[in-house]
Amino acid sequence: MGTFGYLAPEYASSGKLTERSDVFSFGVVLLELITGRKPVDASKPLGDESLVEWARPLLTQALETGNAGELVDARLNKNYNEVEMFRMIEAAAACIRHSASRRPRMSQVVRVLDSLADVDLTNGVQPGKSEMFNVANTAEIRLFQQMAFGSQDFTTDFSQSSWNSQSRGLDASGSRPL
Repeated sequence: MGTFGYLAPEYASSGKLTERSDVFSFGVVLLELITGRKPVDASKPLGDESLVEWARPLLTQALETGNAGELVDARLNKNYNEVEMFRMIEAAAACIRHSASRRPRMSQVVRVLDSLADVDLTNGVQPGKSEMFNVANTAEIRLFQQMAFGSQDFTTDFSQSSWNSQSRGLDASGSRPL
């Protein structure tokens, strides 16, 4: 068993950890690096305690618009390479998909983060067109969330798109041309 904020949704129903569960956990680590937040923070407002649930809509927005907005830790003062940050955002979004079968293999994630290859992590999932199950609708996961957070109701809907720096107007250094 691991720490709640890192556990994949399927663990709540099966009790088994797999390679794809590890990919989910790595996605949470990427979110920590991107946002500067803890995986679970009881001091956050209701519904924002879980880093994954808080970040899902922001990840989708960042990938659709090319604007990371409030997702990226403000303490970075925009002192980062945008292309590399969006590769991390794309990888995190793919890693934390609800459906384990829709998550990339770790080797794909490594290639994306290595920046040597243009790897597609979409796995056929487009924003707003995902048919993935809704975690909040499964009794086992609701029970698991209640054990961790109390009796709050958690809902989520998430889908993923591939990040393409050229379509976002970024040059090879990750900056937007003037």
